Amino acid sequence: MTRFLLIYDFLTELGGLEKLMAIHARFLIRAGYEVKLLFGHIDPKSGSNEIFEGLELESYGTLKSGAPLKLIGGIMGANKLKRIIQPEDIIISYSFPVNVTIRNFKNTKILYLNHYPNFLYLPIKERIVWANTLTRKIALAYSFVLGPLTKHFDKKYVKINDLIFINSGFTKAKLDPLYGIEGIVSYPPIRKEFEPTYSADTVHKFRLPEKYVFASGRIIPDKRYDLLLEAFSKIKDQEVNLVLAGKWDDNEYTKLIALAQDLKINDRILFTGFVTTEELLHLYSSALAYVMPTPQEDFGMTTAEALSCGTPIIVWDDGGGSCEQCTDGINGFKAKPYNTTDFARLIDKCIDEAFKERRQTNILESSNKFSERFQEKIFIGHIKRLLGIDPITLYRRRKDDP
Repeated sequence: MTRFLLIYDFLTELGGLEKLMAIHARFLIRAGYEVKLLFGHIDPKSGSNEIFEGLELESYGTLKSGAPLKLIGGIMGANKLKRIIQPEDIIISYSFPVNVTIRNFKNTKILYLNHYPNFLYLPIKERIVWANTLTRKIALAYSFVLGPLTKHFDKKYVKINDLIFINSGFTKAKLDPLYGIEGIVSYPPIRKEFEPTYSADTVHKFRLPEKYVFASGRIIPDKRYDLLLEAFSKIKDQEVNLVLAGKWDDNEYTKLIALAQDLKINDRILFTGFVTTEELLHLYSSALAYVMPTPQEDFGMTTAEALSCGTPIIVWDDGGGSCEQCTDGINGFKAKPYNTTDFARLIDKCIDEAFKERRQTNILESSNKFSERFQEKIFIGHIKRLLGIDPITLYRRRKDDP
């Protein structure tokens, strides 16, 4: 049986990419393949999360150190990959460091591109802002010394892949000319359980307000929740609250609390911290709108999830992945880029016009192209073509399909 190895740097949190790997693994298993997920480092708590239930995970790092050093060590050869990877295995990589780590393997290789390495390609001013952690500062310093050489190898190791998937049309427009490739858009799929769902336990646990707009994801500087707080402070309806779900960076959380106090909205904001899938489904489904403050998000998994739960989205009209999902006036609204007054106006418009209730059918229908069924056909179909297999049987409805 053909085996696929899905490889990423490390599993220390459950972001969109980690969830995507689990979904891709299940696609491949349903297509009849054997699958293993490999990470340079695996945090036990993250590795035991429900999204990986039934999947085989293994750490390939050998250094007894933290994740960043294991990553560097893996690139330098301190890894178990020679013992794990067999010549007939097919490798799917999900990052620049993995591309470098597997450079000497002659296996059939597939690459899933989310974005370019920020430490190499962001304009210098943006790169300096991006470098807000110790690891990123080290990467920034490295880019000033060995950036040109590293770009050369990055482009070389991208182009040698036999098949390249890209997470959105927005990302494809940036990366195809950069790397001289013709990538295939394969949207991160929304898991089947993401549909309108209501949970009294969630309401009770978080003491949720009756009327709220919602945002979720890691609360870190890159996500620009400060823009969201500024916009929220300008909405007309003082009975509407803002709910923010996700694990937070302590420094960023402290800054946002201080900003909320300065804006006099701290009594209308609820930080939930980490939430379970069931809780997240309710938070999406019960919100008046899902608000995305991140500029030029590469895809925007959370906005697609919100749509699948029947909730309109409000995003920046900046061409980003989330903007790509929004049909203005049909399933949400697009605000003038980074204009918090316009963003606030559209939150008000969404609430005043009962937009969610009036457009519920349109909102749900707009999420269909991100469904597992639709994206599975694209993902597995292209892999079968790469392997010389007629993919037509994939499109026939299976007996166990819902």
